[in-house]
Amino acid sequence: MDLRLQHVNVVSDDMEELHRFYSEVLGLKMGQLPPMISHEGHEEDESQEEGTWRQNVAFFDAGAGGQDLLQIHASRRQAFLGPRMGHSINPLLTGHFAFRTDNIAEVREHLNKHNVPFADYGEWAVKGWDQIFLTDPAGNVIEIHQVMG
Repeated sequence: MDLRLQHVNVVSDDMEELHRFYSEVLGLKMGQLPPMISHEGHEEDESQEEGTWRQNVAFFDAGAGGQDLLQIHASRRQAFLGPRMGHSINPLLTGHFAFRTDNIAEVREHLNKHNVPFADYGEWAVKGWDQIFLTDPAGNVIEIHQVMG
């Protein structure tokens, strides 16, 4: 399995505070958001302005070189996201860290072989990202995704 750390997601109820901290205090550059999908009912939401999404999420470049390297994703806490989406794992309750892979099917097979339960979110937030979420034995949430296409 080929996994590369891609982002760390932090959550808060105060997005302005997160934006200020990561941009002004740490000096990270806020990157442009990729095309997003609505969380409310899974429909594509191309009509929303990036400014509307900024109320709920921001991607900060945390590596030298840009968009495909390490990022910090700052998200508004969504306490009921997991149950609302029909999953037992909620990636937006306490945050998570994420690995990118080139073969999500192999990852699913490997996790199943080792009896590791995971929540298969598929393409649900970022267009073109096939995402699964699992927890480690200590309860930390881990995302593994593949950029499709």
